[in-house]
Amino acid sequence: MNSPSFIDLTSTNARLMLCGEDKVDLLDRLSTNDISVLKEHGQGLSTVLTTNKGRIIDLIKIYFFEDHLLLVSDMQSISKISEWIEFYTIMEDVTQVDVSDETFQIRIFTDDINRIFLQKYDCEIDNFFVTVIDGVSVSVTRNKMNTKQCFDIFGNKKHKNTIIEFLNNFAMQLESSQFENLRILVGYPKFGNELTEEFNPLEALLYDHISFNKGCYIGQEVVARLNTYNKVQRQMVQISSNHDLDIGEIEFGGQTVGTITSVMKNNGIAYINKKILEETSQVQFGSFDVEIHLI
Repeated sequence: MNSPSFIDLTSTNARLMLCGEDKVDLLDRLSTNDISVLKEHGQGLSTVLTTNKGRIIDLIKIYFFEDHLLLVSDMQSISKISEWIEFYTIMEDVTQVDVSDETFQIRIFTDDINRIFLQKYDCEIDNFFVTVIDGVSVSVTRNKMNTKQCFDIFGNKKHKNTIIEFLNNFAMQLESSQFENLRILVGYPKFGNELTEEFNPLEALLYDHISFNKGCYIGQEVVARLNTYNKVQRQMVQISSNHDLDIGEIEFGGQTVGTITSVMKNNGIAYINKKILEETSQVQFGSFDVEIHLI
């Protein structure tokens, strides 16, 4: 069993509160997953905001509280997301409140959350429960980064240091570089790298966050056509080499077949032409051989 660790994502991710009677319906019409299933406090899911061309705006989390939805995104994408929601809010009863500066988010990596919390909790992926830590009320969501299980703690920012001090008794706090290395090793996409308008959700392997049975949403026609007719041209993969890598083009047989989007020393994430994946598991970056690992 791996030793527990945690990372402070307060300034990495943004948190947007959505209120109003039409909040669920509006988000359902703007993103890939079936938001309409969110009906009770404690439920949550992941979904992808897409452009009208079916390209990625960002992968976001939505949590259902009694009087609002909490939307969690990358800090660098929140302005675009807020503007996107505002653009499509016409007659709908929806208001936005950016609570990023008033709240915190800490991610815990552990095989057993009950090693940290005394009470027994069992919730599905993306759902959450409310508990008290050292007198502080927090929401704890069950999450995962591909195969890596984790839990996110949300609460009032004035209590963040109390929670960090509590977690230091059980777990090691990660530096941002350690977290980035972990992200790359498990092949989890990041806004600005793998999650950009250059790629679509199917190329990014975000199938678990797409409902192919729901009603219309922005970009649905493109995403559905790509899936139905097997028109996805690229696929996100994890890569490694015996040499340090960098952002840039990947070649095979003298032809450019992909692009490295994230690196940490000799490991990285890339998008590669799917036809190449059927032919080989080794490509080249400059003069270096690069091994492909399917996610």
